[in-house]
Amino acid sequence: MPNLLFKNSLCFKKSFFFNNNLFFKHKLLPLLIVLFGGVLGYYILHSGHQEPANYKKKQVKRLRMVQTTELVKASVVPFWHASGFVIPAESVKIHARVSGNIESINPLAIPGGQLKKGQWLAKLEPVDFELSLKSQQAQLAQENANLSLVQADQLLAQEELLLLNSHDGLSIDESLVLREPQLTVAKAKVSVAKNNVEKAKLNLSRTKVLMPFDGKVISKAVGLGSKVSSNSSLFSVVNTDVYWLEVKIPHKFLALLDKQKLAEISQTRLWGAGKTRTARFISVLPELDTKDRQVKLLLAIDDPQTEELNQPQIFINDFLNIQLKGKAIKNAWTIKHSWLQTDNTIWVVDKNSTLQKRAVEVLFKGRDVIYVDTDIKSGDRALAEKPGIASSGLAVRTRRSLSNSIAKSKSKNINKQLIKDKEQQGLNNAE
Repeated sequence: MPNLLFKNSLCFKKSFFFNNNLFFKHKLLPLLIVLFGGVLGYYILHSGHQEPANYKKKQVKRLRMVQTTELVKASVVPFWHASGFVIPAESVKIHARVSGNIESINPLAIPGGQLKKGQWLAKLEPVDFELSLKSQQAQLAQENANLSLVQADQLLAQEELLLLNSHDGLSIDESLVLREPQLTVAKAKVSVAKNNVEKAKLNLSRTKVLMPFDGKVISKAVGLGSKVSSNSSLFSVVNTDVYWLEVKIPHKFLALLDKQKLAEISQTRLWGAGKTRTARFISVLPELDTKDRQVKLLLAIDDPQTEELNQPQIFINDFLNIQLKGKAIKNAWTIKHSWLQTDNTIWVVDKNSTLQKRAVEVLFKGRDVIYVDTDIKSGDRALAEKPGIASSGLAVRTRRSLSNSIAKSKSKNINKQLIKDKEQQGLNNAE
């Protein structure tokens, strides 16, 4: 019995030890390893940051870094860049003024041909008109002869009237006796005959179709032997002394436009860089553009078809860039479009490196810059980026001040190095 109890006790101890050993291996040991690793990691991480007993960490305030730009105030001349198409100042269709057949055409009267004012374009057959002139001249001679006869009869009538007046008691109408009605009719016929002669001469001269101004032929619609009348269009011609240029500007720039200054026109793609021409102001057109409601101006380009080597030629329907000049604005601040806020203010960084708002009065908005009037304080610099979340008085740090600090630090380091080099050189000399 005692042996049996001893054996059971021994078996119980072995079983308990075996179970505890499994518990230690599978549950307790991993937990101990994790705890030991955490303590060791904490020690490693904080072993390099040991601080003195009385150490107090310095509180550093981080400032927003911003980009600023200098504000410029000066008397400026505003510009407006526009573009437009070249149109002819005078473009007409030449019609025949009398009827007839085309006898000859000027060899220069071809599309693109250059002619001076008064040069003939075409000639009609003049024979019929020459004969008509001779007939009218003969008629005039006949009427002059009739007038002479009537005047001679009047002289005879005057002598007869003197004889009749010697007898008292006779009632005579002297105007009839002196043939005054016949003389009036004869004079009228002479006048009509003269007019007919002048008209015949004019029709004869109109057999020559002349150029109305200095210009070029655009198109020709006749040939030799063509039958033409006063309704026939013979040529289409354009004046090359001057072309017009139609441009659009906003209403606000119209008040600033200096109409006495020449506009500068260019076409870099066709003419090349640096080549320009000028155009003078003609008028403000009475109608607005139907699309963008802008004001339309008419400019004139003199001698557009010049053959000078340093002057580019301008053609009808050319699309040109125009720079219009305005009247000078005195003491204006120049800002960019992105700086202007919706409440007509701009953000600046003052001399204390804090953000501030400055109210502005817009004088003119150009395509690239805006000219304003505002009260800028000494030391103010424009905030050259989007303000984002900002408020007046917010302390900031500018990239300009950072660059200056870096430059000063480098200068100090260089000076220290130079002093050390000199001291080392002095020690070497003393040895």
